[in-house]
Amino acid sequence: MSSELLFASYAPRSMSPDQSIGAKFDRLLAEFDLPGSVKNRSVAVKMHLGGGNGFSTIHPFFVRKLVKALKNAGAKDVFITDLKHDVENAVERGYTEEVCGCRLVPVCGADESEYCTFPLEVPFKTMDRIELSKPILDADVLLDFSHVKGHGVCGFGGASKNLSMGAVTNAMRQMLHAQEGGLEWDESKCTRCQKCVTNCPDKAMTFKDGKLRIFFHNCKYCRHCMLICPHDAIKIEQGCYVDFQQAMAMTSAKLLSFFESRALFINMLMDITLFCDCWGMTTPALVPDLGILAGRDIVAIEQCSLDLINKAPFYRESLPPGWSCSEDTSKHIFERLHGKNPYAVVKALEEMGMVSSNYTVREIF
Repeated sequence: MSSELLFASYAPRSMSPDQSIGAKFDRLLAEFDLPGSVKNRSVAVKMHLGGGNGFSTIHPFFVRKLVKALKNAGAKDVFITDLKHDVENAVERGYTEEVCGCRLVPVCGADESEYCTFPLEVPFKTMDRIELSKPILDADVLLDFSHVKGHGVCGFGGASKNLSMGAVTNAMRQMLHAQEGGLEWDESKCTRCQKCVTNCPDKAMTFKDGKLRIFFHNCKYCRHCMLICPHDAIKIEQGCYVDFQQAMAMTSAKLLSFFESRALFINMLMDITLFCDCWGMTTPALVPDLGILAGRDIVAIEQCSLDLINKAPFYRESLPPGWSCSEDTSKHIFERLHGKNPYAVVKALEEMGMVSSNYTVREIF
């Protein structure tokens, strides 16, 4: 089965104002049949509002257009939701109720008490439950409005990560991050010579209170630490980052199971940076601004987003000094940069029955 995706290319065909990405976004939303999905229904718009010194989140211009289109389509209520801290600081990136045209709601309430718990019959690693946002579950329609970018732990952040890490409790996020791994440290063999720390090209390792700490956001599984250790105290099971992606896919799938055909997805392929918006900073774009994708199939839209990014010219000069990029062009650019295959989460979602990675693209001119 193939899913149709709508695509508005950032590149104009002429210098006419109606060829701007803003005008194309209007036409994309008109083609998306919003009335059929949202009329007389409440809509939760899940997006990441960012933080710190980052400003490469979805521009408020597009947020306002989306909210207006939803209301014009007959939605009885529209609200934007994200983590409590990010909602509280959203004004720093221009997100206010006046600008966006709707309420901004903490995803699990002002006191983190508005969530529903779903025990897992078969725990996954150390994950024995899924805790989901009650405000989102109480909505009739879920619109997953995502900014796609790279990510140090899972390769990339898009529609799935926006839900799995942003529509849950703080405790759930910690549970998900606990699935990171792949490096085993044998304390009994370690002499604390710190050769692993000084030779890590990505500064992912430190010693604290005599214990080796690994920051998997930076780790590329390059094996330098294992090879440099004189006592074989470090072993690497490359690919364990897939556990993190699997856990995220399980969380997204659980949330989407409550919406089925009432879930919509819009992926913004602009300001595609090295790190996630949660990093709290903005860096130069890795590839040109590509445009906007929309669809009703999370697997297809994630697959297509990754495919478009990988086909785009790579701006090597956007990397910070000393940052390496593998020359293996058989791998996705995000894997060449972060050492993690971004398609793993797509595969996991597809295996869970969240529709298909096969897609067709209808461009909005």
